[in-house]
Amino acid sequence: MKQELDRIKKDVETIEKAMGLVPSMGREWIQWMKRDRWFNLLWCLPGFILIAATLLPVDHAKRYLGLVSDQWAGVLVVVALIGIASGHTRKVTREDGRPESMIRESKRINGMTAQGLWFGLALVVQVLLFFVWGRSNHIAFGPFWSGLFILMGSTCLVAALVARAWILLGYAIPFLAYGLSLPLTGGNHKVNGVLFGAMFIAVALSFAFIQIWQIRRIEGQHETH
Repeated sequence: MKQELDRIKKDVETIEKAMGLVPSMGREWIQWMKRDRWFNLLWCLPGFILIAATLLPVDHAKRYLGLVSDQWAGVLVVVALIGIASGHTRKVTREDGRPESMIRESKRINGMTAQGLWFGLALVVQVLLFFVWGRSNHIAFGPFWSGLFILMGSTCLVAALVARAWILLGYAIPFLAYGLSLPLTGGNHKVNGVLFGAMFIAVALSFAFIQIWQIRRIEGQHETH
């Protein structure tokens, strides 16, 4: 009986893959999702770097090895983001026992499928057009930066709802909250720096909470059967 059910499940996954459908989450996903949940907390690191660089009692005008402290913070944040993003992508798409359907879903969310590439392309085009619009209309940096994150957050929100890629809410909600909160800071440098760092921490925590919700949802579905 078990062999027959496994065969049917495999046939369903094959059909989903061929049609480009969103794979259904199975109980076998849970152990891997629990591992990924803790890895997602690494997204807090850029936030801690930004907050520390903002609050540390250093001379922000003094140069260290040719760069001021804010520029060094930016370099560290970029390095951290690239390292975490590349490490996360390799981790969730590695064929190390993960279910094939889970790997396929991870590739879809991370823009490694046709659907993901189209979403990434649409986001890049939007951002480029926003840059052109801001430059041609001489928009000040504050309103431009705020609008940029509102745009990216809105795009991620629509993508999450349309493609049922709920993990994208981990970007959408913090991005929107950050973009909408910026005008309330009054241009205060320290508040802006702390708020920017808090956005990354909120992204990490949102990812973790969304995966906890998904795990409980899978467990609840299987308990009812």
